[in-house]
Amino acid sequence: MRTAPMTSALVPAVATSTAVTDPVVPQDTAARLISPSPRSRAGLDGTDTARDDSALDVNGREGQENAMNIGFIGTGTMGQPMVANLLRKGFPVVAYDVVPAALAAAVTLGATGAASAAEVARQSDLVITMLPSSSHVEGVYLGAGGVLEGVASGRLCVDMSTIDPSVSRRVAAALARRQVRFLDAPVSGGVPGATDGTLAIMVGGEARDLEEARPALAAMGANVIHVGAVGSGEAAKLCNNLIAGVAAVAVSEAFRIAEGFGVDPKVLTDVISKSSGNTWVMQQAHPVPGLVPRAASSREYAPGFTTDLMAKDLGLAVNAARELRVPVAVASAAQQVLRLASSHGLGRKDFTSVYTFLEPSSEQAPV
Repeated sequence: MRTAPMTSALVPAVATSTAVTDPVVPQDTAARLISPSPRSRAGLDGTDTARDDSALDVNGREGQENAMNIGFIGTGTMGQPMVANLLRKGFPVVAYDVVPAALAAAVTLGATGAASAAEVARQSDLVITMLPSSSHVEGVYLGAGGVLEGVASGRLCVDMSTIDPSVSRRVAAALARRQVRFLDAPVSGGVPGATDGTLAIMVGGEARDLEEARPALAAMGANVIHVGAVGSGEAAKLCNNLIAGVAAVAVSEAFRIAEGFGVDPKVLTDVISKSSGNTWVMQQAHPVPGLVPRAASSREYAPGFTTDLMAKDLGLAVNAARELRVPVAVASAAQQVLRLASSHGLGRKDFTSVYTFLEPSSEQAPV
């Protein structure tokens, strides 16, 4: 294993794009946004979900136009396909992103561009944000030219970013003082789920507010689950990603050990898939190339969810655990491995590329 001093892989605090890499969706993904295709992705519980696209009109839109005007802030790698699915369901969308290329791509899909987050809020019945970090969310909602400057009393905001639950509660409190409602609704499923409209969406906030937002959320996700009060959606997402991140490191380590013993990775996959070690990572995101065709590893680790972002999310989970005085030795170790992988050039690759970082070496592994 290669080792180096740990470095944080946070994006600049001024950006609003969800893209950690190039904010423009890759060509093959963009093609799927424009050309409707049958949808089938794993839901939150690992089961397959499917949707029938046979009722699409010639513009790739389903049914009649919806009356609710949607504002969408953060049209990067995740945000673009989510906007596409809102448009596909007939929702008018006003979009903003600080990255011009990301905003231009959303406009190309059919959204109306805005000059600021405040302008989006002024024109919208429902404001949705999809941003990279806690600092971006606070800035977009509470900063100069932000949502709070433009949103009308009684409106509803939905933040779909993955951030610190305490930040969600802080933003919700600031909005509530202006009689504006708030839901935290982070997602699981990565770019494939965002593209296919089959995200799992974990919602924190009032149940009646969720019901108001549900039609828009259902356009982007196959599983919309009410977790509890504001901040609980983020808590559920961090717990989910803690498990996924730890599993990716554990599976990668196990297969490197097996290779050392001369065990065929395909045979080991067959064994584990029928045993107690089976996981979502094994079935859907196998880190060893060539074993699961749709996995990122079989596409040179083209990111569905980057190593940088997984390291960030594990960091959020570890920090939350420390505040709660919960010991998280395994999650802390996995975060360290992922941060080291990022520092060795894998930050913009899929998080399962940690397997390539864990190649046999005479150097001592981090603990």
